[in-house]
Amino acid sequence: MNYTNEELAYLRGEKFSNGAKFELINKSDYVNRDDYLLHLSKNKTVIHLGFVDHIPLIDEKIKNKKWLHKKLIDNCKICFGVDINKEGIDYIKDKHKYSNLYALDIINDEIPQEIAKEKIDYLLIPDVIEHIGNPVEFLKSIRDKFDNIDKIVLTTPNAFRLNNFIFSLKNTECINTDHRFWFTPYTLSKIVTDAGFKIENIGFYEHGVLGRRQIFRKWFLSKYFTFKDTLIIEIKF
Repeated sequence: MNYTNEELAYLRGEKFSNGAKFELINKSDYVNRDDYLLHLSKNKTVIHLGFVDHIPLIDEKIKNKKWLHKKLIDNCKICFGVDINKEGIDYIKDKHKYSNLYALDIINDEIPQEIAKEKIDYLLIPDVIEHIGNPVEFLKSIRDKFDNIDKIVLTTPNAFRLNNFIFSLKNTECINTDHRFWFTPYTLSKIVTDAGFKIENIGFYEHGVLGRRQIFRKWFLSKYFTFKDTLIIEIKF
């Protein structure tokens, strides 16, 4: 999905509408988030920002080959892990012996020289932005501090996802209690535009692999892609 010049004018605040409508298009051969990220980062040098995950889940995910950072380590030329969660990083280093891991506050800390000296193909920020209190400030800090990155890829839960609709029919909200925001394609595009980035592409993906028994979900999402779990946006400086 790409924006027209008229649509970009809305994103930049040059035009205003109280009821703007944007056609949503999804063009990708990849169904789920991880497959697409692995496709992009194959044999590349990447930074995985917010890689730790929730500590109680890490061991089980590694065991079941579902921990994204381990997939990236096996897939990339070099994969740097950056996270503000020092406790989680210490746990991973001590128990699993992974390297190239850095405890870093992206807003307040300096970028380690080991990362700054490398030419980075992709900065991957999967399912982080919805946890950030001020996402525009967060993205501006990235823009100001990194001058060695080609592209940035953000992923986030899709506000239109099917499960949200199902729970709303039950007058129920189901949410990760550390989330601050739900994003639509437009609102995600708005914050990255406000932060000074250019949008290359945005699309809809499932978060994980659909099981054999999820026949109806596969059929439904093949017809109505806007109900998929995850948004992925690729941006440039």
